[in-house]
Amino acid sequence: MVTGECLTHTRNQTHNMPGKVMQIPAKEPTIIAPCGINCSLCRAYIRDRHPCPGCRGGNGNKSDACLTCAVKNCEELNAGGHQFCHACSKFPCAELLRLDKRYRTRYGVSVIANLERIQAVGVEFFVVEETAKWSCPKCGSLLCMHKPECVNCGHTWNDK
Repeated sequence: MVTGECLTHTRNQTHNMPGKVMQIPAKEPTIIAPCGINCSLCRAYIRDRHPCPGCRGGNGNKSDACLTCAVKNCEELNAGGHQFCHACSKFPCAELLRLDKRYRTRYGVSVIANLERIQAVGVEFFVVEETAKWSCPKCGSLLCMHKPECVNCGHTWNDK
């Protein structure tokens, strides 16, 4: 069970900064993208060199796909001033349904289920739940949704 106010990733550094810890405040909703993806579980976010700041972060170190993301750049989302897609009258839109299918198939993560959970319990509690769900049972580090093993200790996991 998670009781702290922050989440941590311990990363093996390759550039003279062993064991560097990045803390993400649990009450900070910016770690969750408008589509419901938890950016702290992304391989680009946790990589050692040039980590992505997350969907809501600056544009530095982001891939072209992230910069041109149809959900992040959605006119409805931005015009409505919505923090998350679930607040939009078009929820779930075709773009979100495509993203949900891709993430369910590849990573076992449903952005629509995430958004429904955020709507039900609030983003702060959702982040706490995600931390418990995605913590490595062996070392406690957050897992990466894109990899079947813990990036910190190598423990193999599945069925997230």
